Amino acid sequence: MSDQLVKIIGEHCHSTEQELIDVRELRAKVKQRAIDETTPIPRIYEEECAKAMLSNTVIALLPSEREINSAVNKARRAVAPTIPTTQLFDLSDFYTKALRNNDFLIADKFINRRQRIILFESHEQLKMLFSAEVILMDGTFSACPKIFDQIYTIHCIKYKQCQ
Repeated sequence: MSDQLVKIIGEHCHSTEQELIDVRELRAKVKQRAIDETTPIPRIYEEECAKAMLSNTVIALLPSEREINSAVNKARRAVAPTIPTTQLFDLSDFYTKALRNNDFLIADKFINRRQRIILFESHEQLKMLFSAEVILMDGTFSACPKIFDQIYTIHCIKYKQCQ
């Protein structure tokens, strides 16, 4: 065999190392934001893709939102505290503060050793609730952690978002 090019059939192209690095960097940014924030993963992915100013080749190499969701969710769950097995647990700032570090936990009361009431709200949510024409309330027993008897939620319709 000689070191001579014998024949070329079509155009041969594949991604460069830099393009693969760009994909890895984007994935790492999405994963880190998912760990640091509570923003929904699809929104994080969309925002990071828009900010990145990627070439068409890199965009073609990117995983779909669905493909990246599993790995990013796994990373987010790895840093989240485990679900407690008793009513005796502390709530970290991650769960007690809203955006801009405003209070989100407004009540955490023990009725007795086996009964606890935890209430969450933000001032923006209350303003929206008090100005809403329609308010919906629902208590569910089956979709809450086993240490609780019930989750009760209050919703309002604003900006016709449910229609």
